[in-house]
Amino acid sequence: MLARIVGSRLAALSLIVGVGVWVLVIPAFAGTLGANPLEALLHRSGEIAIWTLGAVLSLTPLRVLFPHSQIIGALNRHRRAIGVSACVYGLLHFAAHILYEGGWDGLLLSLSKPFIWYGLAGLSILVALTATSNQFSIRKLGGRNWKRLHRLAYIAAALLIYHQAIAGKGHWHIARWLLFPLAALQVARVTKTLLRKPARISASNQNVRYVAKKTITTIVSADTSMTAMNNTPQGSRVNAC
Repeated sequence: MLARIVGSRLAALSLIVGVGVWVLVIPAFAGTLGANPLEALLHRSGEIAIWTLGAVLSLTPLRVLFPHSQIIGALNRHRRAIGVSACVYGLLHFAAHILYEGGWDGLLLSLSKPFIWYGLAGLSILVALTATSNQFSIRKLGGRNWKRLHRLAYIAAALLIYHQAIAGKGHWHIARWLLFPLAALQVARVTKTLLRKPARISASNQNVRYVAKKTITTIVSADTSMTAMNNTPQGSRVNAC
């Protein structure tokens, strides 16, 4: 029952949109964002974006680690929607930054800060991945090339976590709570994959040996039958007929 609810598109959409409404929209209209509402929106939208990206990147390792979990399987159905929402919240963060800096002139001046470049690079990757998150792009690029392209999400995550970490005092405290769990999940995923390979190779070798043995037995049996027929006297073969 729970897996069915989690796998529902309506539930996923409600959660994705609901986070933004609860953390951004309601406080903005209620006037509870503090003395500098724009700065609060800037930080909150950025944190939603990076945590949403972390959520989508954790789904594949969790699926590998817990392949029989129905809930994790249901969550993986929403990977594309969660990834797109990370980009949307990232664009909202970028828009808030432009407003915070006072417009495009202020944005250009802010480019002197290194963490801005890391943020822009990560966001650019997310935009590219969002633009290709559709069946048309999969058909045009081919499944293998599409998967290779979307592995750039890990690079985007690294850039954005670093952007978060060096953005200001205290930001590393937030970034590390995303970095370390993601790194642990990836290490566990790779470890399990490597441990499964010898078992697969052993099973494959057993299948090869079985097929080879069966083939040799068949050939030997056929050869024995032909030899027996050749050694039978011709008259006997005629009488047998």
